Amino acid sequence: MKVLRAAVFAAMICFSGAACGGGGDSSFPPAAAAAPPSGTAAPAETSADLLWGANGHPFTAHPGISWEQQLDLVKELGASQYRVNLGGATTTGDLERLLDLAEARGVQLLPVLSPPVSIETETEAVIRQSSFDYAKRFAEAFRGRMPVWELGNELEVYAIILPCEMQDDGVQYSCAWGPGTGVSPMDYYGPRWAKVSAALKGLSEGVMAGDPGALKAMGTAGWGHTGAFDRMKTDGIVWDISVWHDYDGDNAWAMEKLAAFGKPIWITEFNHPGGSTDGEAAQAAGVQQRIAKYRGFRERYNVQAAHIYELLDEPYWAGFESVMGLYRVGQDASGQWAATGPKPAFTTMQDLIDAD
Repeated sequence: MKVLRAAVFAAMICFSGAACGGGGDSSFPPAAAAAPPSGTAAPAETSADLLWGANGHPFTAHPGISWEQQLDLVKELGASQYRVNLGGATTTGDLERLLDLAEARGVQLLPVLSPPVSIETETEAVIRQSSFDYAKRFAEAFRGRMPVWELGNELEVYAIILPCEMQDDGVQYSCAWGPGTGVSPMDYYGPRWAKVSAALKGLSEGVMAGDPGALKAMGTAGWGHTGAFDRMKTDGIVWDISVWHDYDGDNAWAMEKLAAFGKPIWITEFNHPGGSTDGEAAQAAGVQQRIAKYRGFRERYNVQAAHIYELLDEPYWAGFESVMGLYRVGQDASGQWAATGPKPAFTTMQDLIDAD
């Protein structure tokens, strides 16, 4: 099945017109130019199963665990993609070295490009131009080698409307309510959304300018945030794959909403809520349920890919992030971090992927 998945992915990318052949930006340790229209078709739905992937942070975390070992674990899992965030200091040379290692193992990278400047403090013009330049530089450097770029990571969260703020329709959002649900386009505060939109436009235009054949995956943090897609469409932002993150309940309603945009859906982050916070057995059962759910979504909503968040535990961070992994991480006798063994969720996902 691993050979089939690789062949299917190659077919998807050839169909798209390209050449044929999940974290934050903090480093460890913790402490507009015009662009041509995309002209890029969305991937064809040709696979009998989803494309499976894992999230990792090779540039910003995982001390003591080499890039080679991380990619070997992705391969051992049976996944075909490794979704990675780029830190502020990550260069095209860094990404090229990781890509070389991934390609040697038959693993495709899914890099996440985020705005290289603060959307809180910079102007819309600076955000858009900086994002354009950044995305163009990376897309151009990997033209024909990186079939899909994910653009932004949960940026819409910054724009969720807060109590007493004014909606775009001139109605004040109630001071008695909590933050907006994100379901409606009105659940986003206009001035903050304008900065999010500037970032997404710049990233999309930059990829189109640097590699017109590359696909642009874009979306939200899940949690009901479907209204951001309406705003993206209204703003004329160009994307090819709709991205969703899933850590909560039944999202069939959200998949139906996203499917209406006519683009394939990639769930680029999913896991049992809190990873193994409530036990490794519970995580394994939750992962199993989600995999079954996504396979049911494949034909009904054109869900094409799902990426577990995440490959490795990160015990050097506080909170649930420390136990989100499929693979345990601990310190050896010398105090160095090391991968210490698979959790039940790793073998569960491995078995389910191989069984298809």
